[in-house]
Amino acid sequence: MQRDDHEKEWLTLDNAARIYPASISEWSPDLYRVSVTLKAPIRVSALERALQTVFPRFPYFQVHLRRGLFWYYLQRDDEIPALHPMSDVPVSVMPMHRGICHLLRVQAREATIAVDFSHVLTDGAGALRFVGTLATQYLRLRGVHVTRWEPFLDPEEPPSPDEYEDAYNRYFDRRLPGPPRLSPAYHLREPARSHSRVITGRLPVSDALDLARSHGVSLTEYLVALYMHSLAKVRASGADGQERPPRGILRIEVPVDMRRFYPSKTMRNFSLYVSPEIDLSLGTYSFDEIIERVHHSMSMQVDRKELSRQIARNVRAARNRFIRIMPLFLKDLLLSYVRERIGENPYSGVLTNLGRITVPAEIDSHVESVGVMLGPNPRMKKNCALLSFRDDLYINFGSVVESRELERFFFSHIAQAGVQVIVVERSSGP
Repeated sequence: MQRDDHEKEWLTLDNAARIYPASISEWSPDLYRVSVTLKAPIRVSALERALQTVFPRFPYFQVHLRRGLFWYYLQRDDEIPALHPMSDVPVSVMPMHRGICHLLRVQAREATIAVDFSHVLTDGAGALRFVGTLATQYLRLRGVHVTRWEPFLDPEEPPSPDEYEDAYNRYFDRRLPGPPRLSPAYHLREPARSHSRVITGRLPVSDALDLARSHGVSLTEYLVALYMHSLAKVRASGADGQERPPRGILRIEVPVDMRRFYPSKTMRNFSLYVSPEIDLSLGTYSFDEIIERVHHSMSMQVDRKELSRQIARNVRAARNRFIRIMPLFLKDLLLSYVRERIGENPYSGVLTNLGRITVPAEIDSHVESVGVMLGPNPRMKKNCALLSFRDDLYINFGSVVESRELERFFFSHIAQAGVQVIVVERSSGP
């Protein structure tokens, strides 16, 4: 039976969100951050007023996570979240299991507005529209004339029922087989520490595109290949704490926005993944060999038919009669196992690219930069998030290990290709 979630006081979790609540912890908060830095310091009173007007435009984000008998669900709440000072911790855990906090945290410091999002709530596309709308409304309250809100949302317009959609269920085709299972992948062996670090590289996006084009590949393919190449060098050098020969699968998880393939206005999750890989047991790979394999692998996997197999597997599992009647405490155990088995063990790292970011023309001169970073993951240890804004490409490596070798290999490779890279490190601890 089709529910009209936009008319209810509670919302079902979308298909992608259901796996996260069972495994959320301080070590693995399943959060990410999207930020906008302006050219003038933030006025707190104006940002609070902007939040008061913008948040009701996103009622599907105005929720708390609750436990039911069989499933988690999202309970509507009219409360507007408080504005917090931005901490030094890149992305910190939210006490969402206690039902006392929203699934996003709005923060500000100096000229930056930053919002941490739970993956339970939305994906990068939905998060970017919220943060962009908030920043645009803030500038509007500060006297900037705004007539066109695209690509963001006008807070004076009512939310569309289409924005609540669980698009996975809409495009589920029960006739399709699921994707093949992935084998476990190599992970950095260095022990995770209790604090995280972000290393940011900024470089001209035109130079990065020229590098990718010189190899006949897209920018994302080039950077995925370089991430894989850097991991292989770490493994071969023993910088990860191992002295064994470099064997095993290197596989990178690369999110894909499914709105590219299926028409949907959903503001909730609608992303899936592709998984380019190399097998180190076959021998040593040159960078050119890795690029070629990544290019052909991603060309085949970033395909509507192939990605639809993931929708079929995930939705079919949620609709399984035995799983549906399973009490939630048992589902927690099952979903934690599934998350580890298909969401963490098969991947050596993750690279997400939000693409080229644009803002309404009337606020463009007031915006300094846009940023994205992923929360820590104790299994993969490192992650990479990137976007381009105006003339610059921003590449953020998150890490919970002491070693910086992977980042050094990665950015040194770009610099040796003749591209100037500015690298900055931020840490939440010593």
